[in-house]
Amino acid sequence: MIDLTSILFDVIFILIQGIIFFLAYYLFKRKVLQPAVVFSFVWFVIIFLRFFFRLTILNELFPLHVTTYLLFFAGTVVFVISSYITQIVYQKTLLWTPIAPINRYIDQVPQLNFRIVLTAIAVIGLPLFIIASYRVFLASNIDNFFVGLRTELSYGDEDIGPVKYLISFSFVVYAINLYSYLNVRSKKNLTLHIISILAVITYAVFSTGRTFFFLILAIYLGISYIQGKRFSLRRNFFLLTVFLVFFTSMGIFYGKGGDSGDTIKDNLYPASQTTAIYLASSLNALDYELNHNFQINYNGQNTLGFFSKVLSVINKENSKTQENKLVKEFVFIPYPTNVYTVYSPYIKDFGFIYVLLMLSLFSIIHTLLFCKALHGKKIRFVIYFTFMLYPLMMSFFQDQYMTLFSTWLQIIFYTEVILFCNKLLYKVRW
Repeated sequence: MIDLTSILFDVIFILIQGIIFFLAYYLFKRKVLQPAVVFSFVWFVIIFLRFFFRLTILNELFPLHVTTYLLFFAGTVVFVISSYITQIVYQKTLLWTPIAPINRYIDQVPQLNFRIVLTAIAVIGLPLFIIASYRVFLASNIDNFFVGLRTELSYGDEDIGPVKYLISFSFVVYAINLYSYLNVRSKKNLTLHIISILAVITYAVFSTGRTFFFLILAIYLGISYIQGKRFSLRRNFFLLTVFLVFFTSMGIFYGKGGDSGDTIKDNLYPASQTTAIYLASSLNALDYELNHNFQINYNGQNTLGFFSKVLSVINKENSKTQENKLVKEFVFIPYPTNVYTVYSPYIKDFGFIYVLLMLSLFSIIHTLLFCKALHGKKIRFVIYFTFMLYPLMMSFFQDQYMTLFSTWLQIIFYTEVILFCNKLLYKVRW
């Protein structure tokens, strides 16, 4: 039986998060993808969904402690305030900064021929990626391809190898082609856009990480919003509904909450429950972690792991242990989960003040990228703002900032190399 006191606390904090979201929404002049608006909205929706699921499909879900709710409240407030201050400072800086001369070679949309080459590289790399995925599947000794592949990639010793770097490359190419198509809606740009999105979806499917689909969604929403010509909340609400159905269906193929051999009716309940656990369980996992023999380690191994890995490579040490830390241990709340929200790794490393400081830093970075992208709509800042929407949207699930630091370096590398090559090609008029 559900405790009425815990239900009351749920309702109170839903209202609090809702108030923060609406304040942020109007404070930032109803810009729906302004980072503070997105962050407060995500947490409002997830806390509400957890409450809804607890009354329905996840009726055994443990209640949250008030201290955990206060942490979510403090994090949202810090994020919104930091974003507001950053935006005010940025706007004043624009008034003080003289207008720089225009360089027509900087931040131009990549030329069509160049984008064809980039798209071709992503497409040609697909067979190599699929072959590498099949090799990993064989090592799992599991009959179902996607279940075996996911199991081996998550818990086994096999790795896809160097072709895994094509994943981030394909995302950058998709972002560039989407930006180019929304900038000039021609048939050729549309064709490249369709090819690149099919390629990036294929990479995402064979990587077996459903969070990659959130990245695809983030890229689409971010670039569509910044381009702004035909951005519609109603149309994108429909898109989100389709995305949720697709996301749940992929869970069945991966063996998460269903069986591809069963009927749709047989898969409906377990797939729905798994999606509900996916969306809501991380809040309970963090609550469990903070209230069961919790200790701060003060060594930075959770959020500074990339730098530890670099040092281990320099010192010729085995870095496999560090890689496996990305997959956390399961807890039962009482449903099994191994994701702990964005808060967990920072608190475990250096405590509560550290996570609030890092959220403030992330808010500043997000807001600067948003302002620069919206102000000039230059492709560089649009791409960076768009990609950063992904860890922002996934903050309820797990940390995707520092734990994916190497991925962000890859994104920066590919983006800067492509823009630099494009600059040279503009000069020689390729």
